[in-house]
Amino acid sequence: GEERDELIDALEPVETARLVTEMKSDDDADMLLDLDEDEKAEVLRHVPAEDREELQRLTQYSEDTAGGIMQTELVAVRSDQTVRAAVEEIRRTRDEVGELHEIFVVDPEGRLKGWVKERALILAEDDDHIASITRPVPKSVPVGMDQEDIADLVRDYDLSSVPVVDEEARLLGRILVDDIVDVLMEEATEDITRLGGTDPEEIYEPSIRRALRSRTPWLVIAFFGTVAASLVIAAAEDVLIGAGSLLAFLPVIMGMGGGSSTQAATVTVRSLALGRIRPGQVLPVVRREALTGFLVALGTGVVLWVVVTITQRGEPATAWIAALSVFGTVCIGTTLGVIVPLVLEKLGADPAVATSPFVTTMNDVLGATVIIVTGLLIL
Repeated sequence: GEERDELIDALEPVETARLVTEMKSDDDADMLLDLDEDEKAEVLRHVPAEDREELQRLTQYSEDTAGGIMQTELVAVRSDQTVRAAVEEIRRTRDEVGELHEIFVVDPEGRLKGWVKERALILAEDDDHIASITRPVPKSVPVGMDQEDIADLVRDYDLSSVPVVDEEARLLGRILVDDIVDVLMEEATEDITRLGGTDPEEIYEPSIRRALRSRTPWLVIAFFGTVAASLVIAAAEDVLIGAGSLLAFLPVIMGMGGGSSTQAATVTVRSLALGRIRPGQVLPVVRREALTGFLVALGTGVVLWVVVTITQRGEPATAWIAALSVFGTVCIGTTLGVIVPLVLEKLGADPAVATSPFVTTMNDVLGATVIIVTGLLIL
């Protein structure tokens, strides 16, 4: 983050190297990734030789993968060791490892075979072999797995730590639950900001230039969508004038359509992010949201018809146009809110980024069209 960058800038390479060697491996790798190649090489030159190779290996992994967020500090005992030998290994590495959680079990080639819980280790006899108290690991993750997928696994399996393995199942490191909490917060922030048509970096590294760069493209799309809706309304000015005071209720009609689409889009995008919508569940989701939109639209239409009828006596056509228009815009808005992110997901685009401007633009144009068409049919 910005504070870490400022700290690095204030330190000499030798001081940065000393700081790096005192941090956990996932944190010092992140710090090195913030440096350019020349700065990283200079810092590594001052790192003790026994730590340098590991740091160079860790910085090869992308920040948002298992390799980028894992710690290499862990306790791994061999399956052919006795409990006494395993306990001695734990004592020897206790200061380096920190939180223990589980003791990982590997074979002589370093391949992950399972893990041992602390309770089982304490209750076992000294001469028992580790293999006899080893339990399967619920889930291990490959070093290249995306951090968002790892967070889903932790949530599904209720894990406190996750072992990271290479393509030959050799144990490389572990990911602790506190790192996963950071990932969940990061991903949620990313989804929320992008759904609003901006960028998560505005929160982590705020600046006017960054804000303009991230917000302007989506605002431009929304602007032209609104202009298009205005042109549709202007082209049918006679219809609106013929409907008496319908103009006064345009904000209600357009606002309800926009609100319903935003609600449906927010639920759909977040459901996609959480993996709650599977490929075979698309039609039920669309059907549920469409029915929800229909019921909301029906209730809103009836209420608006009553309001317009009471306040605009002598203009029954206006009441019907307003009621049917709000019914149509809410139905369309809800349907767009659920279909657009699903289509974007299918096309490989990020629904959190593109849904808001697309839904806003389409809803404005179609909402204006509904009002005009309803007016033409009734008048």
